[in-house]
Amino acid sequence: MLLEQLRDFLAVAAAGSFSRAAILSGATQSAISKRVLALERDLGATLFERTGRGARMTEAGRALWPRADILVKEADALSDVVAADSSRPRGIVRVAIQPSAAWPLLRDLYVGVRDAYPSIHLQVAEAPTAQIAEWLRDGRHDLGVLSQAAHKALPDAQLLFASSLQLVSRAGDPLTRRSTIAFDRIAKLPLVVAVMPNGGRVLLEEVARQRGVRLNVAMDVYSIHLIKNLVREGLAYTIALASAIADEIETGQLAAARIAQPSITQAFYLSTSPARRPSAAVRAVAEMIRTLTHAPARAMSTSVARHAALRRSELSTSETRRPPSDR
Repeated sequence: MLLEQLRDFLAVAAAGSFSRAAILSGATQSAISKRVLALERDLGATLFERTGRGARMTEAGRALWPRADILVKEADALSDVVAADSSRPRGIVRVAIQPSAAWPLLRDLYVGVRDAYPSIHLQVAEAPTAQIAEWLRDGRHDLGVLSQAAHKALPDAQLLFASSLQLVSRAGDPLTRRSTIAFDRIAKLPLVVAVMPNGGRVLLEEVARQRGVRLNVAMDVYSIHLIKNLVREGLAYTIALASAIADEIETGQLAAARIAQPSITQAFYLSTSPARRPSAAVRAVAEMIRTLTHAPARAMSTSVARHAALRRSELSTSETRRPPSDR
């Protein structure tokens, strides 16, 4: 009964009203209301402020939400845990990725998991390092790809790759015609960059302080997609990893020059949630992320194809070897 109460609590929290939660869950409003009231009585706290316009979580409700979410997801995953084994992993794997490292990694991860592990379903979120670390500690996500602050927030973090930061401009800009550009020169340019405490932004600010200069930040932007559009229009410059702009460089939309004097390298790590023992599906996705990020950028898609082909071969061999009674 507690699980059903928690499901209803989460449904109302997500929908913002008891009536919308009833429509989305296929239950009656009175049934949901009764179960939430019973949960409030059991906990001795009011979870929602009920108004004519809907339901808003109280402080107690906001405190309960992350733990309730974890409990319900854990319960939903029990059948996958029992059924899964290392050769045929299945179930939901929740991955959080820092935006600057999300592309093309997410593209190749999707293709690789789809082809090699068809019974694994990915749920992906973008967030800054601090948010990902919190999600991993709370168990709200299984895996995180996050920048170098990770080794302090999550001691088990494993190094995936390191890449130099580059000045990015619209195609044809004279500043990016050379292969490198000095840091002191880019500090004076109008920059659109990620909002603090983004990992790359933190590195830039630290170098600027060490050199006694101030970055000319024209705009803080949460979306890397919007940043690229602003740069593509020639309105400003940005700082990014080579992998994050590889597609735009190849199609001639953007141009880039590596930052030098000093060069700035950003490292990224893979971390597993310490809140639970990783399932076979989580381990499989983690291994694929490691394989993809250790492959050269231009060979990523080929690496995915090879990995998928190998897995299909392994599964086919496993199926052939199993006795007919087990098929």
